[in-house]
Amino acid sequence: MYRVIEVARMLGVSKVTIYKKVNKNKKALKNHIHTRSNITYIDDTGVDLIKDTLEIATGMVYSSSNDSDDLKREYLDDLNETIEYLSQQIQIKKKQVQKKDEIIESYKSILKSNRGKLQYLESKLNQVN
Repeated sequence: MYRVIEVARMLGVSKVTIYKKVNKNKKALKNHIHTRSNITYIDDTGVDLIKDTLEIATGMVYSSSNDSDDLKREYLDDLNETIEYLSQQIQIKKKQVQKKDEIIESYKSILKSNRGKLQYLESKLNQVN
């Protein structure tokens, strides 16, 4: 089992490219990908499947242009994939922050309610003493 970053290094691509290939080939890779503690692991068969999809894609690119243009195009594609991935992560983080803010507001409400109850109990205690 390999982490995504290890697969990316083995295949000479970015980890964003690997995540993109995983998302595009979810059905084929379903039994070859495992997630533990928010870390994605890919088994040997999964690595081979991803490698095959990369070879098909790069074979099509290299047949149409010279090496320098291909490298630039690949670099731009990787950057665009990274931007897309980070944009998705930003959206996830925004949702998490919104949920955190809702929880904080809920706690504030509970604290305010408990403060009122505490003042009431203190006044009753003072009346008894």
